[in-house]
Amino acid sequence: MFARKGAVAVPEVGGEAPAFNLPSAQGGQLRLSMRTARGPVVVVFYEGPTEEEVAYFADLASKEDEINMAAGSIVGIGIAEPDEARDFVEKTGLQSYVLYDYARVATREYGLLQKDKKRGEYARPATFVVDGDHKVVRAWVGERPKAEEVLAAVSGITGLPKPVEEEEQPEEAGEEDAGEKPKKMSAEERERIKAERRAAREAGKSVKSAEDGTEAGSGEKPERKRLSPEEREERRAERRAARDAGGESAEGEKKPSPKAEKEGVKAEGAAAEETGEKAEAVDFAGVQAGANEETGGKSDAANTTGAQAVAAPAEGDGPEGEPSGGDEPGEPDGKAAKGE
Repeated sequence: MFARKGAVAVPEVGGEAPAFNLPSAQGGQLRLSMRTARGPVVVVFYEGPTEEEVAYFADLASKEDEINMAAGSIVGIGIAEPDEARDFVEKTGLQSYVLYDYARVATREYGLLQKDKKRGEYARPATFVVDGDHKVVRAWVGERPKAEEVLAAVSGITGLPKPVEEEEQPEEAGEEDAGEKPKKMSAEERERIKAERRAAREAGKSVKSAEDGTEAGSGEKPERKRLSPEEREERRAERRAARDAGGESAEGEKKPSPKAEKEGVKAEGAAAEETGEKAEAVDFAGVQAGANEETGGKSDAANTTGAQAVAAPAEGDGPEGEPSGGDEPGEPDGKAAKGE
């Protein structure tokens, strides 16, 4: 299928890709298995630092990021010295590995080593796409495929990235099956629905989700008037005034907050304690007054008894109730003394 040189054949599609271990212009050594472990590898043999080769590798560099996104990588191999390989990398702008096969080992194993009197030994231009099993999936020998073809070959192995046509297909299918599946909403539509729901909560009404295929206010319930920002501010002001006055809000009576209830209970308890203390003081004063009256009554009775006891001996000074001479009627004390 492919041209041969001597006893070494060029690898065919489906055949095993020869392994290699070559020095890199970026530094270090690189083996084929080090790249196939991460995904497909695009192995590109270049003839030399000619203008045609520099232009082709610059074209590959323009698709290098997309090839990497498809989990692929590019490896360039040429018969060159280290300095020549580094200059080639600078001219092409390629970020991937460029290896120099100054011993002609890999070029010979791939059956690409050519020789003539004018140029000496050189590599025949060729491009191979090798998968993770070291199998050749695509091969171009003696020609240069476009960078888009190389990207398509890599994407065909990994399925990444998805072509633009495949990305648009789900959207078209969604439009056709709009009756069966809900349409996917855009970010603007979701923001609009969120804004409507917030406005509905502030206005005290419910809004049905647009995902159910219904709009706010549709159905059996009558559509409510949507409040303007000025009306919402006026309603909030009325509610605040009602709360400050201890009355009802614009939509109905509001239950006091737990903090207000707690403060009210504390105030009632303090008032009850103060009233109880006053009542106890009044009762104590009454008891004390009653005790004072009772003590005064007893004192008066004792004084009366004492007065009676003092007045009793004045009725007669003699023994057994004999009246005294001074108290006898008609006879003054002075005359009685003279008679004696």
